[in-house]
Amino acid sequence: MEILPGLIDSAAILRTHGTTDTIHRDFRAGRLVRIRRGFYVRSLDWLNARPSDRFAWTTAAVARSVKGAVLCGETAALANGLPTLRTPSCVELATTLPGRSGVRRSPLTVLGEDEVARQVRELRSYPLRYCLKPASETVVRGEFRCTGPVQTGLDLMVAGNLSEALVVADGLARMLHHQGTLPAQANLLAVASIVEGISSQPHLSAQRRAERVAALASPMAESVGESYSRAAFEFLGFEQPVLQHVFRDGDGFIGRVDCWWPRNRVVGELDGKAKYVEAAVRGESSAEEAVYREKLREDRIRALGLGFVRWGWADVENPERLNRKLLAAGLRPQISGQVRESRP
Repeated sequence: MEILPGLIDSAAILRTHGTTDTIHRDFRAGRLVRIRRGFYVRSLDWLNARPSDRFAWTTAAVARSVKGAVLCGETAALANGLPTLRTPSCVELATTLPGRSGVRRSPLTVLGEDEVARQVRELRSYPLRYCLKPASETVVRGEFRCTGPVQTGLDLMVAGNLSEALVVADGLARMLHHQGTLPAQANLLAVASIVEGISSQPHLSAQRRAERVAALASPMAESVGESYSRAAFEFLGFEQPVLQHVFRDGDGFIGRVDCWWPRNRVVGELDGKAKYVEAAVRGESSAEEAVYREKLREDRIRALGLGFVRWGWADVENPERLNRKLLAAGLRPQISGQVRESRP
């Protein structure tokens, strides 16, 4: 979890024999947001920051101010370098004390009535949630102590919904693959500690939920969007595709596609905005060149006699719309009936 510069720690200033008079004066004037007692960020910085950066500042403030803090859940996932579907809604700490579990309201405060202060108050803040968990081994990631990657993945496979859990599980599978402990074509049920962790769950429903996610998890899913899409395919009843399949024609290499359904002979691509507009993703090409190159690539794949379907993040957010696109491309769900009522 990257913590941008800008978090003001008043206790650290006092330890270096500095003064906090300016901090208190700026806070009273509305120029500082107080995240927790003793921790501040400039109001404009807080307003202009991404949600993930505001969450990281809040997590750092919690970890520095709560004695013995152990991050868990999605907060621990981020600290371990695992992806999450969205910025978590709260900072989660593990506790072994039943009376301590529960949510604590965010103490975030900004004074003043100017436009900046009003906009800051309209932003989502991040409360603290204590999660009751048995004592387990922890790891240190930078300044954070947290549950380890495997334990964190297990916790979320048991408790999270399919989309949130699969994003983390795919990230864990990629991490284990890069470490050389999980083959590219394996899933998380090939990891003995994960199987043991699932079987130790006291409730059969929790075991089944975790087994489902662990069986779906793949090191070949390369992004949050791909994992989110795969959760939607499962939810809609479609067969899981082959990931990162390479196509060639008479002229040689065409490209590596996100999804390939060989039984239906359909290629699928998650059309993320970054592919076309972010220079770091598209390389030295202009946005226009990236679009044109992608069209040529699709034309060559279609010329092989294959179906082709594209979808975006908004389609995954709306499973009924994604369902229509997949059906129109020639895919057929393995589970008959209408789109399930509950979301993935």
